[in-house]
Amino acid sequence: MRRAAVLALIVLLAPAVGGAVLPVRLRSVPSVALVSGAPSVALAFQSAQSPASRGEWTADTHNTWRGDDGEPRIQFNLRTGAGDSRWGFGVRLRDLVGLPSAAVANLANDVQFAWTREAGTFRFNGSFDQGRGSGTYTFTQDQTFVNNMAGAGYKNLTVDDIVRLAVIDVTVAHVRGLAQAGYPNLSLDDLVRTRIHRVTPEFVRDLAAVGYKAVAVDDLIRMGIHGATPENIKALQAQGLRGLSVEDLIKFRIHKVTPEFIKAIEARGYKNVMSEDLVKMRIHRVTPEEMDQLKTLGFGGMSIDDLVKFRIHKVTPDYIKSMKDVGFVTVSEDQLIRMRIHKVDARFVRDARADGLTVQTPGDAVDLAIHGPRWRRRGN
Repeated sequence: MRRAAVLALIVLLAPAVGGAVLPVRLRSVPSVALVSGAPSVALAFQSAQSPASRGEWTADTHNTWRGDDGEPRIQFNLRTGAGDSRWGFGVRLRDLVGLPSAAVANLANDVQFAWTREAGTFRFNGSFDQGRGSGTYTFTQDQTFVNNMAGAGYKNLTVDDIVRLAVIDVTVAHVRGLAQAGYPNLSLDDLVRTRIHRVTPEFVRDLAAVGYKAVAVDDLIRMGIHGATPENIKALQAQGLRGLSVEDLIKFRIHKVTPEFIKAIEARGYKNVMSEDLVKMRIHRVTPEEMDQLKTLGFGGMSIDDLVKFRIHKVTPDYIKSMKDVGFVTVSEDQLIRMRIHKVDARFVRDARADGLTVQTPGDAVDLAIHGPRWRRRGN
């Protein structure tokens, strides 16, 4: 009985760092699940024990996108003759050698073109009609690549393994470079993931140079996904943030705690802020610009907790101005927050006064909002 495994990957073949993608391996399930991210290329891989180097292909030149390198890609799908393996991926148009220009938008019969990677070459035969193509393909593995991979410790690779390495463009230089950088004998899955997420030997060496040595492979991949690069780390260190954990670096990238943001809040008096407070400020969209507006309204030098509370409860500069307009000129942070919690705004105060109710202080407004019009009317 053959055992089937499903592997869903988002594959990024453009040279720039891509989005957050992790390979997932599932067993005994009929469908392929893609992990969210910002891919340039999507690869869905389903393997079985019976390798195949021939099969059918389809392509859609209308389903195109541009990678981080700005070059257009078209969607390709491959299926082996026995239907045991399927791949879906994007290819740069210029890499399809021999593809006639008519195939992109018009009719093209009996086309023959090739896509070459270090691991081997795909040769396609078929036709296109209005940009949609189909036909048969043959994959020929490169024996030099196979021999070099065996020399690097990866022996007995199946045809499906080699096709997978070809689609993702895992090169022998990548494998050897990672080994020399301290990551020998990685699993095939880890080799694939490092290639997908631009965890190159240079990336590893540059991380070590800024203090991040012997980082776990999973953490390297997460750093690659979120763009926690050596350059980003250097910029943070220049702002005085040294010795951050990998988790903090990733959180900074996710929540856009940038060196520019840190510099801007430092200029407003917030120095040596804890990493978790920086993340909280970004999560709740505390901005330097709003700090300036609050200072103009008399709320300068607020604590980070109060700044965050203002954002949570929507105590905005516009709200403060509106409450000043109805006479609440001297009001504390806590009073503003309580009024917001109990849905007291300028219209509420005006309507209450129009109904003859005495609302002279923020406390009066909050009591009215909580208890209703159990209030002495003017003159009573």
